[in-house]
Amino acid sequence: MWSDLLPVVEIMEKKEKLIKPAQFVEHEIIKAIISGDWASGEKLLPERELADLLGVTRPTLREVLQRLSRDGWITIKHGKPTIVNDYQNDGGLGVLKTLSNFDEFASDSLIIDWLEFRILILPNLAYKAAIFNSNEIIDKLNNAPDMNSGNIEFAIFDWELQMLLIRKSKNIIAKMLYNDLSEIYKRKGKTYFVEKQIRKQSFEYYNKLKDAILYDKTKIESVVKSTMQASLDIWSKHFK
Repeated sequence: MWSDLLPVVEIMEKKEKLIKPAQFVEHEIIKAIISGDWASGEKLLPERELADLLGVTRPTLREVLQRLSRDGWITIKHGKPTIVNDYQNDGGLGVLKTLSNFDEFASDSLIIDWLEFRILILPNLAYKAAIFNSNEIIDKLNNAPDMNSGNIEFAIFDWELQMLLIRKSKNIIAKMLYNDLSEIYKRKGKTYFVEKQIRKQSFEYYNKLKDAILYDKTKIESVVKSTMQASLDIWSKHFK
């Protein structure tokens, strides 16, 4: 609760000197909301009191609050107290990006939700991408890592392939969504591809996808969907 928050001056002594006050305050407020210390529907302290409590100037706090309001973390109404939102129900891409960019905010359930959502959107978008521009996708698949490649190389290639499919599908919303998920994928992908069997399955997927694009595009969606489902099953069993 409010009394449990340490003034930012005390905490910043323990932080890297390069961090900006606005960045630190934003991080601390988001952390308080996600942890439940600031519950959904709770009123924030008046601006002057909150600025004093956090040890920053009112202009700095106001800048942070406006940004958090745009992203959906809080609701600001002129002349009324600022309210903490139910970010899981009311948040947008800004909330998703924040949750994805920091390991401390990226829960296991967020990863599972993302993998489930990917099953719904990627198969059809991959099919559209192959219809619009199969040559570039084939060129990419011809440069897929082999079984002697390591987890980092697989993680990088796999993300680049997904981004290529999304871009060539011409779906703008999917493109923005994937952009916001890039950081979490880079971190988690390195872990996912550590096991040789998983790399082998992905290697086989790249070959199946290439064959489908070259010889029977009607199979693209089923190839992508089955692989995405397998990834979800693997993550659910081994990486939670």
